[in-house]
Amino acid sequence: MEFISWSSVLFYMFFGIFVYYQQLHVRDFQGASQLLYLLLTLSAFAGMLTGLAYLLVYGWVVVWWAPVLIFLISVIVGIMVVVLLESIVGKHALSLLGFVGWPLCAYWMFQSIPF
Repeated sequence: MEFISWSSVLFYMFFGIFVYYQQLHVRDFQGASQLLYLLLTLSAFAGMLTGLAYLLVYGWVVVWWAPVLIFLISVIVGIMVVVLLESIVGKHALSLLGFVGWPLCAYWMFQSIPF
């Protein structure tokens, strides 16, 4: 499995967790601040596009089937991590951490692509 960078899987997993919780927060938003709602929406959408771009770039640069494995492994392992993180930190905290968390993870994801 020399086509899979395990650091890429780890960073993509945490990236996906942060973006997921921002999307969840947007869907269940009940706050009064329309600015926070707008920022959450824009961040979640930008995260979704970034994740898609990462998978496309990884598949283009490395091998076409590697992003499929990265996605599947990160989802399967991520479910277990999410259960633990959500019980410790909480949904809204993960969502708000996502403003810093997913851009950092995205940077490290793209840096870990083996060119």
